[in-house]
Amino acid sequence: MSYNPQAALAHYVAQHPEVTQYCVAFSGGMDSHVLLYIAAELLAATDGIALRAVHVNHGLSPDSARWAEHSENVCASLDIALTVCPVDVVDSGEGPEANARMARYGAFASQLLVDEHLLLAQHLDDQAETFLLQALRGSGPDGLASIPRKRTFAQGIMARPLLGCSRESLSEFATSAALEWIEDPSNQDTRFDRNFLRHEILPLMKSRWPSAAKTLNRSAMRCAAASQTLLVLAQEDLDMVRMRGSAEISVSELRSLPRERAYNVLRIWVRQAGLRMPRLQDLAHVLSDLIRAREDSAGIVNVRDYEFRRHRDRLFLLAPQTETEPFHYEWPAPFEPLNITEIGLELSSEACRAQGIVLPPAGTVIVKNRTGGELIKLGEPAFHKAVKKLLQESAIPPWQRANIPLLYIDGRLAAVWNIAVAVDFRTGGSIEAMADAELV
Repeated sequence: MSYNPQAALAHYVAQHPEVTQYCVAFSGGMDSHVLLYIAAELLAATDGIALRAVHVNHGLSPDSARWAEHSENVCASLDIALTVCPVDVVDSGEGPEANARMARYGAFASQLLVDEHLLLAQHLDDQAETFLLQALRGSGPDGLASIPRKRTFAQGIMARPLLGCSRESLSEFATSAALEWIEDPSNQDTRFDRNFLRHEILPLMKSRWPSAAKTLNRSAMRCAAASQTLLVLAQEDLDMVRMRGSAEISVSELRSLPRERAYNVLRIWVRQAGLRMPRLQDLAHVLSDLIRAREDSAGIVNVRDYEFRRHRDRLFLLAPQTETEPFHYEWPAPFEPLNITEIGLELSSEACRAQGIVLPPAGTVIVKNRTGGELIKLGEPAFHKAVKKLLQESAIPPWQRANIPLLYIDGRLAAVWNIAVAVDFRTGGSIEAMADAELV
C-alpha cells in the first residue's frame, strides 16, 4: 500500500504503541530531511516519546564536514538532539557502496539504545532499485525480498516507515514544506550500479509501465513471504541434520536432502553464525566436494572469510585455519599451571591426574607439539604405536591435530594430551611405582 509520508509514519507509529524511543538516521539529504521533519511534527510533542537523530560522517567527500554542520543546524531548528558519528570506511572488497553501508550500519549499531526504533528514509523507488540489483545478481527469494520494512537490529529495531511512499511524494512534500537539503554529487554518478538504474533504467521503465516501482515492490513482498516460508523449512532441516550436542552438521543426513533444501540448510547455518551469505557456486562446491564425495574425503571449500571442512561424517564451518606455531615448554615440578599460548590451552597437575598421567615427584616435563615420527608405548603386552596412526584413529579433525600437546618425561613420550597415556606413565604404571618407592 502506498502512503503520503505523513500518513506512512503515522501508520507505523500507530502499529507500535509500546515504543517510547525513536532515532532518525539523518544524512541531510531530501529523503531523510522529510522523515525527520514529519517525525518532529508527529513525535516530538507527544508525551512519553523521545525523538533524536544520528548523522554518520563517512569522510568520503570534501564536503563531509559541511554536511555534518548542515545536519546539526537542521536538528537545532527542530529542537532535536543530534549525534554525529565519524567513521572510517574500510575496503572490504565488496565495492564502495557496500563499504560505506557497512561503516554506516556499524555506527548505527553502536548508537542504538535498548528497544529503540531506528528510522531510515528508504522509499518505494529505493525498493525497486534494490529488487532490480538483486535480480541482476541472480539472487533467489531471500535476496529478491530486497529491503525489509522492519527487522531486529543491534539492541533495537531498524525500520523503514516510508517504504510504501514514492520518491515523487517525498519530493512534493519537501517542496511544499520549503525544506533545504544536501545534494551529494556522487548520487548523480552513473558509474555506480544503483545510480545507473535510478537515472537511466527506472525512468525508461516508468515511461512504458508507470506503476513499475509499485509492481516491483509487490514482487519483493511476495519474495519476502516465500523467503520466510523457506526459512522455516530450512530451520527444521537444520535441526534434523545438526549433530547432537554439537555445532557441526551430519554429512550423511545432509546428503539425504534434495539439493535446494541442502543449500538452504547451509545458508541458514552460515547466517546464524553471523557470516556473509555464500554464493551459489560456493554451495555447489560444498555439495560436490564435501557432501557427495567419498567417505574418507577431507576437502576444504574456502568462502571468502570462512571455510567449510569435512572430517568423517561431520561438516564444519570455520574461520580460515592457519598452521600452529611450533611450541616447546619446560614444565618443572611442582607443576604449577602451564599456559600454552600458541593453542590457548592451560595444563595443570589436576588435569593430568584426571587423565591418569603420573607426573614425576621432581624434575621437568617437556611439552611440545608433533614434528613427526613419534611413537608411544601402549597396551598389554606393551607395543609401540605411531602417534600419527593414533590421531588418525581418533575423532579429532586433521587441522586440530597439530594443536595437541605431547608430554615427555625422562626423554620418553608419556602422553598425547587427552588421547593416550603411555603404559609406563599412567596410573598403576612403573613410574608411579618408582614415585611411591621414592616417597617411602
